[in-house]
Amino acid sequence: MLTALGLVGCGGGDGATLARSDAAPLIALSKRIASEGRCAQARDIRALQKRTIALVNARRVPAALQETLHSGVNQLASQEPVCTPRIAPVATQSVEQAEPVAPVITVRSSGREKPKRHPAHHGKGHGHGHGKGD
Repeated sequence: MLTALGLVGCGGGDGATLARSDAAPLIALSKRIASEGRCAQARDIRALQKRTIALVNARRVPAALQETLHSGVNQLASQEPVCTPRIAPVATQSVEQAEPVAPVITVRSSGREKPKRHPAHHGKGHGHGHGKGD
């Protein structure tokens, strides 16, 4: 793969060349893929394919180089590693491990005390300064 991209960056045998600004990111990505773990490789191989297709669709890859570039990227993609991400264990709590719940306490009145009322609840005219003449 690196060889195919290297040839594309330098130019093919017929004088067709890929601009260095287009080839350099592809070469750098292919080199990085070689040293990555499986999941990163799988992600970056797909990125390499997308970049290659974008360059071809933008007509930035000469026709004489398209086959070489595509076959190199496709060869790498055919060897794409399977990424099986680790699944974190689900945290569960048993009844014994659950946080204790505060008990509900019910207080009952013996019925002897009369609830106290706020003065605003009393009727008017009790002589507490609310009438005429005060």
